[in-house]
Amino acid sequence: MLLALATSALSLAAVSYAQGDLSAANNVTYLEGTWSSNPAVSTGGSFCVPAEMKFTYPENTGIAYSFTNDGFFEEAQYRYTSNGSNPSCIQATIFWQHGTYGLNDNGSITLYPFGPDGRIQVQDPCAAVTNIITYYNQQTLYSDWGITIEEQSRNYVLKLNRFDGAKMPYMFLTARPPNMLPTQLLTGTNASGQVVQTRKRSVSPISLFKRSSAAPRSFLSRDTVAAGAIGVALGGVAWLGIGLL
Repeated sequence: MLLALATSALSLAAVSYAQGDLSAANNVTYLEGTWSSNPAVSTGGSFCVPAEMKFTYPENTGIAYSFTNDGFFEEAQYRYTSNGSNPSCIQATIFWQHGTYGLNDNGSITLYPFGPDGRIQVQDPCAAVTNIITYYNQQTLYSDWGITIEEQSRNYVLKLNRFDGAKMPYMFLTARPPNMLPTQLLTGTNASGQVVQTRKRSVSPISLFKRSSAAPRSFLSRDTVAAGAIGVALGGVAWLGIGLL
């Protein structure tokens, strides 16, 4: 179905950029769906269970975003960074968050997460504490975005640029409508003032560091990342023969 959708769009235009049409309805229509840099990583499902403080690790690194027509997003990322001075000290980071997003008049996108729901887990075999899972809440700005059609797969490709203009890995459309957890507060205090209980879960070291075939790429946000995840590199992956930027 996705192939047919992309093929029909080829006759209209090869590239659709948000800056060309800033109307909210048009932009949200383009964004709706689940986008992933690697089919091993996706939103929804069991990637993260916030109430149980639990992650299910994918087979490879990557990033995924989902967007709805009515202004909700979900983010899933699994990445690692190597240590040049000590190759055995590979740090793995996995995190998840969801919330709302806004399309700004200048063509940028701002993500506004639900603070109590975000989770991040960092595993570093050379750190004093080798396995940490905690809360994650990071508002994110992407300066601009665009959607193209990849000629080989005839599938849509989402291209995001960070706040500083650096390019994010390409993400392919994998589902429409998007695969997402409920677009509401899942832990903490909900809109009715009721406390949603968070069940703590003990974590044990997991066999991680499943490397991709491509070299890792750096990914830095404008905000401070919790639990020592500052400067962690995003693992590069290649999908359908298309190298990530």
